[in-house]
Parts: sequence; C-alpha cells; structure tokens
Amino acid sequence: MLFTNIWYVAEASDTIKDKPVKVKMLGRDFVLFRDQHGKAVCLSGVCPHRSADLSQGKCEPDGTIGCPFHAWRFDQTGKCTKIPSNKDPVGEIPEAARVDSYPTEEKYGYIWVFLGDDLENAAPILDMPEYTDSEWRHVTHVSTWNCNQHWAKQIDLDHVHLPIVHGIGFGGDNPVRPPDHTVDRRPDGGFETLIVGKTDITSGKWRELRDTRSTVTSKFKFFVAGFTSRGKVAVGGADAGVYNVFYQFTTPIDEENTRMFYTFFRNFMMEPENDIEHLRRNCRNVYQDKSLAEKMLPKRAPDVPVYPQITAELEDKLMGAYWEVLQRLRKNGWQIDRVQLDALDKGGDYRVIPSPARRAEDSGKWVFDEIPRIASTGKSQRDVA
Repeated sequence: MLFTNIWYVAEASDTIKDKPVKVKMLGRDFVLFRDQHGKAVCLSGVCPHRSADLSQGKCEPDGTIGCPFHAWRFDQTGKCTKIPSNKDPVGEIPEAARVDSYPTEEKYGYIWVFLGDDLENAAPILDMPEYTDSEWRHVTHVSTWNCNQHWAKQIDLDHVHLPIVHGIGFGGDNPVRPPDHTVDRRPDGGFETLIVGKTDITSGKWRELRDTRSTVTSKFKFFVAGFTSRGKVAVGGADAGVYNVFYQFTTPIDEENTRMFYTFFRNFMMEPENDIEHLRRNCRNVYQDKSLAEKMLPKRAPDVPVYPQITAELEDKLMGAYWEVLQRLRKNGWQIDRVQLDALDKGGDYRVIPSPARRAEDSGKWVFDEIPRIASTGKSQRDVA
C-alpha cells in the first residue's frame, strides 16, 4: 500500500547543497535541489524530452536544473525555460516541456515534500516544539529498511513486543502485558494513547535517573503527515520531569523498502559528550525492530488488516487505529493502484505522482500521465477528520 497526498520527509536538509540529489519515493524518481534563493525544490526526476535522469544534471546559477542529456533547463515550477539546441536562442518551448513540481517545506532539519495533487485536504506537517526549545538536546539517525512501510510502522505501534524484543517490561504480575489503555482519535486524522506502568530498571547511566518506586508514563502519538510516530517516555518516573522523546518519520521508497528518519530528544544529561549514549540507547531498539520487520511476510503489505480473526480479540488497539487511517486514505482515493501500475511499468509506460498543478490547470499537456489510483469511495480527509 502506497499513498499520495501525504507530506513525506524526503531528505535531511544538510544533504541538499549545490548539487542535485536523487530520491526515490512511492516507487517513483524525484530530484531535489536548491534554487538561486536557497529554497528546496522537488521535481519529478525524469526528463520529458528523452527520459534522462535529472539528478545527473547540474544546478544552474539562475536557479534551474539542467538535464544531463541535452541541457534543457527546468525551473522550480517544473517548466522548461531554455532549450539550448533551439535555432533561435529565445525559441518556442512546447507547453508539454515540463515536469511535476511538488510543494516543499524545510522544517526541523528535514525537507518535507508533498506528493500529490490535493494539498487542501491533506493532513498538515506536525509541530515539533522541542526543536527550538533550549531545554532539549537532540541527535538524529537515518536508516533504510528492506521491508514495506507498514511492517516498519506497525512494529513501532506494537506495545506487546517491548518486553519480548527489547526487554522493557511493564511490571506487575504479568510484565509482558501492557496496562489497560485507550486510544484517542484526533481531529487531524491521527491518534494517541498514554500507557502508565512500572517498567523494568534500565542499566547504565540512565538507571540513576529513575525512582524505582515511581510509575513510568509513555505517551505515544501518530500523525498522518510523514507517517510519524512520536513517543515521550518519562525516563525518571512519572513525576520526575525527565524525558526521552523520539520522532520516527517513515518514507516509502517503494512497496518493499522504506527510509526511516529519526530525531531523538532528551532534557537530561545535556552535555554533548552524552550524545553517543543517547543515540546508542535509541538505536538499539531501532535495529532490533529492523531485524524483525525485514523478515516479515508477505513482502508487500496487504490492503486489509492482517489476520483480523486473531488480532481483533487481543490487545492491538493501536494497530486497529492505524488500519482505520489507512482505510480512510484509501476511501479518499489516495491509494496507488499497484496492480495497474506494475502492469504499466512492465509495459514501458512510465507514470508520475500528480502534482497540485495538474489539478489547478486541468490540462492534459503533460508528457507522462499520472499513476493510477484506487477510486474514491468515501468522504475526504477533511470531512472525516
């Protein structure tokens, strides 16, 4: 399952400098670069002239990107502004000599790209209040997982695996059973929950922070934009005010591979020399999850909840909320029809993610048609939120 009309994290900001960068998302190729003002630009990465890879071109002083094959130049709107081989230097440029351009926002150290044509009804990029707050310090990490986006995301949503995979028990008579909790749906289309328990004591420096008599709270939130998970764990106990906060942004490369971007915050042990330990503790869990997710089958996520006859009676409340989100996106008509798209790709018919310009202009003058999507069967994201 892959979805359009979502804000995705395409790259870390500091990776986009004076050269184009190729990024693959939703099974399509894109090029990222900066215009003459330093603003991040994202275009469909296939030149409409002879299908060259635009990321192999170069950034020009006027803020355009030049194709590596015939040096056609494309501006931040995706329109071709110059064809060097024209007989007349200011010769006519065909209207179809353009590529899709996607809205970008540079926030929290990342370049966010909106991949779709219905920006008005999309869930907004979330707020990250810790990023500009001097009381918090952060480290980042990026990893590519050889599994589909939903296996990667669901393993993060699953509370029950914490004591089994990571050794983080919930205390009580049955330390592998999460305490009773509810999942609240938010108006922005996401959801959240709070779990209160008495977890096992950690080892190392962080152990000194925790009052063994105190309960530990874990606040989890899911946001549609970026398919983002946010967790806030009271490392020192519920009332100590000492927290480890993680953000996980999930960007599908294609149906079977995913890029995971992480930002980890802490408001304790703020000295820079503690960054390595902060990253190590969080990445330990990340790579334990990765080893599981990459072996899960099928390699492509199904379009319906997995094995509902089993999980419906168990503790998968967050899983259920996540599947609700996916089915809502599908009803909006935002899910890519992978069966049709696979057939088109195999037949040599390259398709692109439609940009807002296609909807605004209502024009058929594009070289590449848009990818097929499953027809809408319900209300829009805004209507159901």
